[in-house]
Amino acid sequence: MRIKEKLIHTALGDGMIDKDGAAVAVARMDVKKSYKGTGPLLQKVIRDTDEAAWQDIKAKINYTYENIDAALTALEEETGFLALLRKRLDLGQKILFKPNLVSTENIDPYTYGPTPGSTGNTEWPFVAAVMRWFHDKAGISYYRMCIGEAATALSSVAAHYRRIKTAGRPVTTEAVIEGRSDNFYGGWGFYFVRRYLAEASDTSMGDDAMQGLEESMAGIYLPPGKVTDKLMVYDLNRICDDPAKGRDIPVPGGENFDSLILHKVIIGGDPSDAADRSAYPGCILVNLPRLKVHAQALFTNIIKNLGIGLYPMEVSRSSNCAWEYATPHRKIPGMKGAIPHQVWVPEMDSATCLPRKGVDGSYLVKKTGGLTGTMIDIIAAVANQNIFMMHIVDAVEGINRDHQGQGLGIKEPEGLVMAGIDPVAADLFCARYMFSNVGLKEAEESGLDDGMGGYFPQAVPVPRYDGQAIITEKAYDCPLRRDYCFERAEQRGLGKRSYYVVGHDAITGHPLASFRGRLGFVEGNRFNEIVTSALYSDTYKMPWDLQKTFFGYMDAVDTLEGTSRKRSFLDAFDETGDGTVTYEEYGKKGLYGPTNILGGLNMSTKADEDESEPFRAFYAMLSNVPRCSNPKWNPEGHDFTREQVYGLVTVVAQLMSQSPKEEADPFFAGLMWGKGKWPSYSLAFDRYIKQVLYGWKYPARIGISSLYGSACAFADHRQNGRKFLGNVRGVPDPEAAQKYVEAVREGRMMPLDFTFYTLPGYGGTNLPNVEESSDPKKVLTVIFEGGTKHWPDPRTEDLEPGT
Repeated sequence: MRIKEKLIHTALGDGMIDKDGAAVAVARMDVKKSYKGTGPLLQKVIRDTDEAAWQDIKAKINYTYENIDAALTALEEETGFLALLRKRLDLGQKILFKPNLVSTENIDPYTYGPTPGSTGNTEWPFVAAVMRWFHDKAGISYYRMCIGEAATALSSVAAHYRRIKTAGRPVTTEAVIEGRSDNFYGGWGFYFVRRYLAEASDTSMGDDAMQGLEESMAGIYLPPGKVTDKLMVYDLNRICDDPAKGRDIPVPGGENFDSLILHKVIIGGDPSDAADRSAYPGCILVNLPRLKVHAQALFTNIIKNLGIGLYPMEVSRSSNCAWEYATPHRKIPGMKGAIPHQVWVPEMDSATCLPRKGVDGSYLVKKTGGLTGTMIDIIAAVANQNIFMMHIVDAVEGINRDHQGQGLGIKEPEGLVMAGIDPVAADLFCARYMFSNVGLKEAEESGLDDGMGGYFPQAVPVPRYDGQAIITEKAYDCPLRRDYCFERAEQRGLGKRSYYVVGHDAITGHPLASFRGRLGFVEGNRFNEIVTSALYSDTYKMPWDLQKTFFGYMDAVDTLEGTSRKRSFLDAFDETGDGTVTYEEYGKKGLYGPTNILGGLNMSTKADEDESEPFRAFYAMLSNVPRCSNPKWNPEGHDFTREQVYGLVTVVAQLMSQSPKEEADPFFAGLMWGKGKWPSYSLAFDRYIKQVLYGWKYPARIGISSLYGSACAFADHRQNGRKFLGNVRGVPDPEAAQKYVEAVREGRMMPLDFTFYTLPGYGGTNLPNVEESSDPKKVLTVIFEGGTKHWPDPRTEDLEPGT
């Protein structure tokens, strides 16, 4: 499929298509014909036993399979990777498919419909199409394959499901990946991968993809070397139940780690122990990431899916819950928070979950290789064990705004699958596609190179104060220039940053190629660029992703309001003083230390029997950012989130600028916002803090996912028999807080026993249980039940029910 040595006509004139570097195979398809819309169809299959809906799903997977065939056949022609795979299969190794499952939940356990969590996961129909290719086109039995994942939420979700499923066998972590436990459905959906493969695949090999399902549902663990007639699912997190499942391996040139304990399903058994090596022969690792933005890294894709996704959650050298890589130290951890996520890692106070300060008032931090070092260390360690890796990217629908599956993520219709052997080259190609929404001519005319020899800018909105309003202008930015992951990965020997594209475009019927690193289809002698229409950025790190937009807003509001927030932001994060903040620069105040613990606690408590615990953990997590943004709002005088709040407020301001209606800014006479005009920082902050305090629909409605709302929910659970929350486990009524407020206002009940201490001037609209305070010991805290309980309560130990 490769177009060799072809002279083509481009927007910049005639030139030769790319031919040097690693091959990246790409296929483009019609998103609607692919897996888009599978969720509602699957709901009909499970709920109604709808055979027509199942046939529609199969047709979508068949179409995806045809296009994956185009990409992988092109990659095979360029690299001959199947010969390498077969040699390893002859040694007893199995293909280990490793999807990206952040939430692990595509199937709602109550409605069987799609969940917001699907934006955090590689789609199961995509995996079905990939696995069928290796079976039907490469001639590899399903019994020579397995699937495994070390998802952060896996154990928590399994424990939650065990409390929902009241009869029969308990839900295992493997059953969560399956999406089925006996007649209980909920989780990801690998069971439906099995069902599709069993019905659609070539049957001449005599294998049955359904074999292995019973082991998943029963929690039967079998080392891959001892499996001859099953397609197994592996929980790559759980090593603590049998330390013999893990092995400590060295990290060559490690920045953050000298050695790592990883699951032997991935890295194989001890080479000096024949029996161990027979049980664990090592794997052929097929990485199946989904193209997504990320809250800390530039994006999450090939390197990130392995670089964080292979760390096991449940392993400890001390044989207890002092997890090596996960937080908190509870029976069920909730986040891989013990691995460095930023260069300057704080020393944490275990009681308060806040970073410690030295005698001079500065934060106690230790320099590490940061998140980049964390990712590269583990990939280098795995590669050092002679593990062959290849990468197939699910970019049929890229994920914008949030990668975690929390409801904020947006699916962007890209219709792409990318595949490669070189993780650096393939990941760079994906990043360049994702973060450049302008064509070749406009990109090069911008003069903004990406620091790696190419021109891949984003056209971004930039606010400017013109003396009357904060208007929006167009400019160019390039987040790739601020990221050093690809350079550092190349330096560590993981791959090269040069590539060329091969493949097929099902939309036009023409071959795909690249010119100066850019994707396009070739029609005759003309190169036609394929460019995303989306402006990708992550909501939680706007100042890093859309830095020119952010700085433009800071300049505008500093001028308008006589402040110096931009200078404050640069002082906090710009270590080199060059006026740019890179993805290596997250400050020296321990920004992500509390997040890694409290975010983990929030996920961990979802597994607890006591359903009030998630409200406690959520409050501790959510209150951390506003409380620690101002030294007057906490008794320890913390300010480590101050500049982070600038970014969160700017996200709100940008959304307000996109309003179709112009409105007056009450903080500055004559200033308007909406229709491309931005609000003052004062107004945007007012909107932001009210959303945190009372919910995003406030003042019209009180939301449960707010500080006040979570306090209402906790009190309703403990004091009111869940009258407003309802009794559906894990699914509190989102209107619970609003219903409580209305009941008190209308005199139908007395207020429950709690007091929420809010910021001065933010007492709300006649809300019960709210009191304003300027006392740092009280502000943004809650007391319950006569003062016997105080929030935030960041305790991370496992608690008995009702405590």
